[in-house]
Amino acid sequence: MMRLFLAIDIPEAVKEQVMAARAHLARGVRGVKWVEDHNLHLTVKFLGEVPEARLTDITKAVRSVITGYPVFTLQVGYPGFFPNSKSPRVIWLEIRGDTEIALRMGKSIDESLISMGFERDERRRLHLTLGRVRSNDFTGELLRNAGSFKGFSEVPGFKVDQVVLYRSQLNSSGPVYSPVEKFVFND
Repeated sequence: MMRLFLAIDIPEAVKEQVMAARAHLARGVRGVKWVEDHNLHLTVKFLGEVPEARLTDITKAVRSVITGYPVFTLQVGYPGFFPNSKSPRVIWLEIRGDTEIALRMGKSIDESLISMGFERDERRRLHLTLGRVRSNDFTGELLRNAGSFKGFSEVPGFKVDQVVLYRSQLNSSGPVYSPVEKFVFND
């Protein structure tokens, strides 16, 4: 079995700005498991545990969808919380730009995988996860830091021209993501 997900990679220049924003949010805050720098990505579709024998069918289905998409642009925005700021469990940065293209692509990927038993993602919302709250002891400080975040000095935008299928292997120090296949848009 392989634990798989499809994602949009974040370019290094944008990651640097995201890491600075994360450092601002993390000031004086404990009880949060922050996403490692090298693991920052935008999840398009989480597939979960999949038998390795199904990999060929999955890649064929995703490739048939992805090749029809144009290159598009996304930008990273302000912080937010799931489920909300009163009870934060996940800290994220909003995604702006050509989000309608990215969301449509996610729905198309869903449709291509339904016949293989994968479910539609009915609550798809583009966001860049920064961390997961493990303890509410420092929630007040976290919310103050988010409220004082003034935005980025330059809009951290980036072109999206591919989606990557990743394998996620969980270990004691956190997940390790390995690319399995890259699906480049046919621009």
